[in-house]
Amino acid sequence: MLRLFVLFASLLSIALISIQTHASNNGTAACETLPEPFRQLATMTLDPAVGNPPQTGLCHRVANAEKHYAKEADDKAIQELEKYIAGVSKRSGKFIGESYAAALISEAERVVSIISGNFEPETLAINGGVFGFNDKAPIGGAIVNVSFIESGSTFTATTDSNGLFSISDLTEAGVYVVDVTTQDGRTGSAQGSLLETENTSSVLVTVDAAGSSAIYGTVYDESGLPAPAALVTAIFPDTDRKYSTISSSDGSFALTNVHGDGTLILVGFKNDTGASGSTTGVLSSYSSQITRNLTITAPQTVNAEFLNSNFENGLEGWSTEGSVTLIDRNLVFTTPDSGN
Repeated sequence: MLRLFVLFASLLSIALISIQTHASNNGTAACETLPEPFRQLATMTLDPAVGNPPQTGLCHRVANAEKHYAKEADDKAIQELEKYIAGVSKRSGKFIGESYAAALISEAERVVSIISGNFEPETLAINGGVFGFNDKAPIGGAIVNVSFIESGSTFTATTDSNGLFSISDLTEAGVYVVDVTTQDGRTGSAQGSLLETENTSSVLVTVDAAGSSAIYGTVYDESGLPAPAALVTAIFPDTDRKYSTISSSDGSFALTNVHGDGTLILVGFKNDTGASGSTTGVLSSYSSQITRNLTITAPQTVNAEFLNSNFENGLEGWSTEGSVTLIDRNLVFTTPDSGN
């Protein structure tokens, strides 16, 4: 049976591509742009809360599982994920915080259930954890607000003593933003996506004391009109800090209490059209506030009927620009089975 993967546009994937050199130097390039159902597990594995080692080895496990799954070798994909779970368990408490390790294992087990056909979703749910940015310690009693960007619906939860939360019995899916406030005033935000086909999403948020910088701007579509309900995320590649928000009805956005940590990548994404765009900027003690507008463009259809999906006939059926060469995936992604 041929599996056709519909690539759901992911803001974080775009951001990771933008800072590919930074991540690739850590040996984790194989995890950067994996499709569902592996995307969330890969994103969680790339989080700085996972030490390196074992981050690189765990990343290769996820990439190996995706490769086997794409070839319909489900048993081998599950074996890789079981090795991933064993690797996380072995390093829990030493290289990975215990609560974070539990969240990684839970997400890996969810992917296993999907591959094995035992996944029986009953209701839509978002699960996650809140941790300190510097010490990665779990934060109990934090207020978690989840807002869906298309509908504007907001749901609230409180983390338990292990820093974990769950929002269940949801009636909608889509891209969402999580805003967290702790009892001692620390804040943090993150973004994620809840797919109806999988019914459960996991997200991890790090919190820190408020910074003194701010980023303002407006999101425009390709015709120059304001783009409301767009996901906007600022990524600081040097410190791995991320801030997310949603553009208002007039397309404007504001990211406040930001730590001005140097170069930033600002990315905009519209879930209903797949339109995206990015720009860059710099924040410092000398320039603590900046304005950056974003123009987002919808992707063009390059293969409307999805012909020659495995490129067995070269580039037949695909539209290309410039010089395009097909190369073996294994030449780009080194995913040895012996990786830890």
